[in-house]
Amino acid sequence: MNTKRNMFYGLLQVTVSQLLPFVLRTIIIYRFGADYLGLSSLFTSILSVLSLMELGFGTAVVYSMYKPVADNDTDLICRYLAYYRKMYALIGTAILVVGSILMPFLRFFVKEQTLPGGLNLYLCYLIFLSDAVISYLLFGYMTSIPLAYQRRDVLSKVNLWFSIPQCLVKLLLLLVSRNFYFYLLSIPVLTIVRNLVTAHVIRRRYPELRCRGELDGDQKKDLTKKVSGLIIGKVTGVSRNSIDTLCISAFVGLTVTGVYSIYYHIMAAVISVSTIVLNSMMSSVGNSIASESREKNYEDMRLFDFIYMAVAVWGTVCLLCLYQPFIFVWLGKDMLFGLPVMIVLCVYFYILKSGDIRWVYHEGAGLWYECRFIMIGEAIANTVMNIVLCKVLGVLGIVLATVISVFVTNCFLCPRVLFRQYFQNGKINEYWTDHIAYTITMLITAGTSWLFCECLLPMQLIEKSKAKGVLCLGGRLLICSFWAIVLWWIIWHRNGMYKKAVGWIKKVIRA
Repeated sequence: MNTKRNMFYGLLQVTVSQLLPFVLRTIIIYRFGADYLGLSSLFTSILSVLSLMELGFGTAVVYSMYKPVADNDTDLICRYLAYYRKMYALIGTAILVVGSILMPFLRFFVKEQTLPGGLNLYLCYLIFLSDAVISYLLFGYMTSIPLAYQRRDVLSKVNLWFSIPQCLVKLLLLLVSRNFYFYLLSIPVLTIVRNLVTAHVIRRRYPELRCRGELDGDQKKDLTKKVSGLIIGKVTGVSRNSIDTLCISAFVGLTVTGVYSIYYHIMAAVISVSTIVLNSMMSSVGNSIASESREKNYEDMRLFDFIYMAVAVWGTVCLLCLYQPFIFVWLGKDMLFGLPVMIVLCVYFYILKSGDIRWVYHEGAGLWYECRFIMIGEAIANTVMNIVLCKVLGVLGIVLATVISVFVTNCFLCPRVLFRQYFQNGKINEYWTDHIAYTITMLITAGTSWLFCECLLPMQLIEKSKAKGVLCLGGRLLICSFWAIVLWWIIWHRNGMYKKAVGWIKKVIRA
């Protein structure tokens, strides 16, 4: 019940939270310029790096609270909350101090000598920094309560209803005033309001939970061990995204950073939908790992992987055929990257998705610590290749560096850990064979869909007018969707996994 409810409200919240920023980005680009968007993306990336000070602490606390929640141990939950609040106060203060120390070095991350519209680099940065600090100091710890109770939908509802007035306020500031500072100042103010509303909702739903008591030494030691594994994953996540943006801004420029953020935002919007599905699965997979046999969980993982990769192939094909025409219709020809960058971004998306189901089981088995050296290696390799390839190939080099490092980690090294530490059934070659088959299916589907779209609805037709472009986008989406379904059926319908998947989907629909 919780899984379906979390998924429904999560998908609804993600839809709204992706559409509204889409409108805001459009207004910023048309009213101010892509370099303004690039500046915002740069600051967001810097603060994402600073957020590493959180060390995955929130995830570790939620994970540790599952058992006391199941046991209805209110006293222990309150002690975790008290410790969480104390640590978040320290983390927020540390981010404020380190973020302030970084101010003299901001110029190294901006290639341009002057900022767009005469903006003050340091004042803009301080506004973003204050927003990040407020997120930790003002009731940030309270979000752990509904997460521990597997009621992510509570947070999704708050974010859903708050997103609409929040976006309207920002839209008014952008449309009525040409002063970009007003828009920036609204960000921390709205964060304060959102945190207060969230805290009020959670307190009303869980009135018995308050910060009181102290954790004992063993409990703190257990949290420290969990955090030591989680921090590695956070470092890797930051190196994949934020450091990419920092390198583009430092070596290429703010305008290109803004264009890259547009491409990444579109891909992230698609990823966010799949993330809701994965988060909704997490608790169920954790329970299955605790109660079912390893072989049963392995067969379940293969089944879920098969279904998920069918959707991932469709998503990759849609990105390949719709990326360029969509951005052209939305923002015009000046905001387009070349085809090589777009294609590599599609490959990046597919590689990320290919490891998602495996990672759900990875987290369910608590194997964060076992992957620490792999994650550290990926972060270092990605950062070094970013710098080297960016100087040679520009934006293409940065995306290519990330694709290479993620491919090695996601497709080879992390699966070895899962099969060695948990499944222990010697079937890793079967897992790799499955994914080679999925990849071949993706390449065939992507290649033929691209040819159909270019022959029937070419870019030249889309470039004639935006009205025709919108119709062509719809036509391309239909082509990609229809052909992906047909080809997947042709290639897989005689496979036993396909029959299992159809049976499982029918069972879920009837439930």
